[in-house]
Amino acid sequence: MLKYIVYKSGVNNATKDKWYARIVHEETVDIEGLAEHMRRHNAPYSKGQLKGIITDMARCIYELTTEGKKVKLPDLGIFRIKTNSKGAQTAKECTIDDCLRNKNLSFRPSGAMRSRMWGDDRNGFGVKWKQVEYVVRGVVSNN
Repeated sequence: MLKYIVYKSGVNNATKDKWYARIVHEETVDIEGLAEHMRRHNAPYSKGQLKGIITDMARCIYELTTEGKKVKLPDLGIFRIKTNSKGAQTAKECTIDDCLRNKNLSFRPSGAMRSRMWGDDRNGFGVKWKQVEYVVRGVVSNN
């Protein structure tokens, strides 16, 4: 179940006093946790072997995307380097440091993952949602 909070913006700009929703992430699972989770799904490999495979895969995704390639994992999604650009008056003024902003690794769902996330009923990832009151140091409260 995905949990979310509703909050009022206090930022002094066009968003001030408007209400927004934000997903609450209660935990971050690292490679070791993912390997253990996969092992519990009766994977034919040990937790250590799975951890090695995942670590190598992450390293290879980094290498390929920084070479300008997209990496597609069927029924999961596509990884790529993505940026935003700020305009400059001349081509000479448009340097990597001045024009390219927000350099990030981007993920876009594809195949079965995209279908589950954005199906015909648009039901918000095909999961149940629950509004919670607040989060303090990673602990969700329904009070």
